[in-house]
Amino acid sequence: MTKTMDIIISSATHRSGSTLVQRIFNLRKETLIWGEQDGLLTDFYRINKKLMHYSVDLRQQRLNYFNHNEDPNHWIACMNPEEHYVEKATIESIKVFLSTLYQQYSQNHDRIGFKEVRYGEKELSLFRACYPDAKIVLLVRNPIHVWQSMLGAGLGHNIERFTKKWEKHASEYLELQKNDPNAYLIKYEDIVNNDPKTIETLCQLGDLSPEEISTVTSRKISSTPRELTEEHKNIILENCGEVMKKYHYI
Repeated sequence: MTKTMDIIISSATHRSGSTLVQRIFNLRKETLIWGEQDGLLTDFYRINKKLMHYSVDLRQQRLNYFNHNEDPNHWIACMNPEEHYVEKATIESIKVFLSTLYQQYSQNHDRIGFKEVRYGEKELSLFRACYPDAKIVLLVRNPIHVWQSMLGAGLGHNIERFTKKWEKHASEYLELQKNDPNAYLIKYEDIVNNDPKTIETLCQLGDLSPEEISTVTSRKISSTPRELTEEHKNIILENCGEVMKKYHYI
């Protein structure tokens, strides 16, 4: 059974390059990066939040009971352990879950990870609490091009929701990179344009050579761009413009 996660590839939204980076890392035969799980860490985060409500907001039930010699003549219907135990239970549950889930083929690989397209700061901070030494690859792509690709892939259903998600996650990724020495912020455009610094980072993270990486980046799989209306472009610029400037997209 694998004991840890070595790498997570997390993109701000769908169609941002997570599969491309997954393919790059999997060039190394001893590395196995699995695919998406429909955002399961969000579910663990919600479980933790619910338990914290009972542990913290309703702490008086616990205090009344244990401060009065476990007298059952107190209201204890929602009594729960202290927050330390809630946090520990959440972290250990995630670690056991992922270790069990990714046990298949783990004996042949010395680096195990997965990629996701749904996580922001809250999920990635929870992941970090579970795996202090894991590498976190944060992927961002120009939201105009993301939306074009999402439309082509049949994923472009609600542009307002999309821009809200992109703006939130892209902004959070900037902060995560600043505060986490094992988090690496990468722009999709820098990968496909063979930016030397970006390729060097991927080489170091994946234990690969630039030549090996080029065998993946030179081959497009499931490219789905579609023309963008001026209306949609203006919505993206209006809702995401300030963060886009920080990434030098505009």
